[in-house]
Amino acid sequence: MNLSFRFARAFTILVFFVLITGFAILYFAFERATMRSAILKLEDLNAYVANKLKQDPAYDYLTSHHRQTQVKILPANSKNTKEKIIEEKYIWNKSIQSYINKITVITYPVIHQKKYAITSVRYITIIENHFLVSIIMVVAWIMVFLIILTIIVSVLVSKKILEPFYHAIDEIKKFSLRDNRSMNLMKTQTEEFKSLNTFLIKMSESSKKDYHLLEELSENTSHELQTPLASIKGKIELLMDSELSKDQLTTLYSMNSELDRLSSINQSLILLAKLEHFEKSDSHVINFSELLKARLQYFEDLFEIQNLTLITDIQEDVYLNFDENLAIIVINNLINNSKRHNIEKGHISIILSDTHFQITNTGNPPTVPTEELFKRFKRGNPNQNSIGIGLALVKKILEIYDAEIHYHFENNQHSLKVNFTK
Repeated sequence: MNLSFRFARAFTILVFFVLITGFAILYFAFERATMRSAILKLEDLNAYVANKLKQDPAYDYLTSHHRQTQVKILPANSKNTKEKIIEEKYIWNKSIQSYINKITVITYPVIHQKKYAITSVRYITIIENHFLVSIIMVVAWIMVFLIILTIIVSVLVSKKILEPFYHAIDEIKKFSLRDNRSMNLMKTQTEEFKSLNTFLIKMSESSKKDYHLLEELSENTSHELQTPLASIKGKIELLMDSELSKDQLTTLYSMNSELDRLSSINQSLILLAKLEHFEKSDSHVINFSELLKARLQYFEDLFEIQNLTLITDIQEDVYLNFDENLAIIVINNLINNSKRHNIEKGHISIILSDTHFQITNTGNPPTVPTEELFKRFKRGNPNQNSIGIGLALVKKILEIYDAEIHYHFENNQHSLKVNFTK
């Protein structure tokens, strides 16, 4: 549920409760005001009669007030000390077949040294149930109309007010560190959205600047390292050709191996940096089946040295939209990984179809969860001569082509499966 509809729902609930509460308050206030008005009129009537009696003790109050008022002279020894009594009583009226409210007001004025009891009565018809239901139905229809109107108005107004916010969300979704285009945010007069737009512009530009600086530093460092590495490697190889003791040769061989490893790490990092800028449009349709067979021929001798058994099930003419060089990197890394992490006299099984590419090999259990092996410098077996970046490269290349890779280990079998389509 988006923000506009959440506002509409909140306003609708608010309107519903306001109308219900307002109707209840109005109903009881109207009923109370009617009663209070009747009581005041009866008090005024009693005062009027008392005033008339004061002027004329023979005042005919029965005729003048249609028997609505009764006057009684209280005994001199009456102990009533109250000034007035107000009574309300609901009674059933047979003639109109309805309940009525009988309101009685009794006042006790002293006129010419005589204490009187002036009683006035008024009947108010109670609102009948069917009439009350009719009023409730009218109010209900008004509520339905107001709620629908509130929903429509709330949605329209919210969308209009929140338009800069939604536009900013769209721009955030489109934002890319590699895109040189600045965020195109909507102009607004709302202070909160102005602050949000200012923050987004500042944050995006700062992120791009930092990203490009880091990218440039990474690429330059990697490239600058290649020359001294090649120079040191050449000098070590020259030294190895000279007359040296066995210990010296062993030390130089170890140094040369570490330089090869360092050079391999550097080249892999350069490749990863280049993949960040790789455009999928540079790809071509390639025959993946033929490419896989060619690479397997390259590894045949290496398999024999390690006494590995190769089992293949390769579907003919599997064509993929892939850059050929990147496809070779993927195949080489996966095959090399299955060879390196295999056991003596183990086996490698390779399956290729138009939907997936799977390599399974025997081997020892990995020391870390298989999902972590796709991270940089993560190795399944620290004792193996691996830099731990091959699977990270494979995953990065496959992400460019929207392909998925899954690593599974069970019963001493490592299985890597690439799904070509999502």
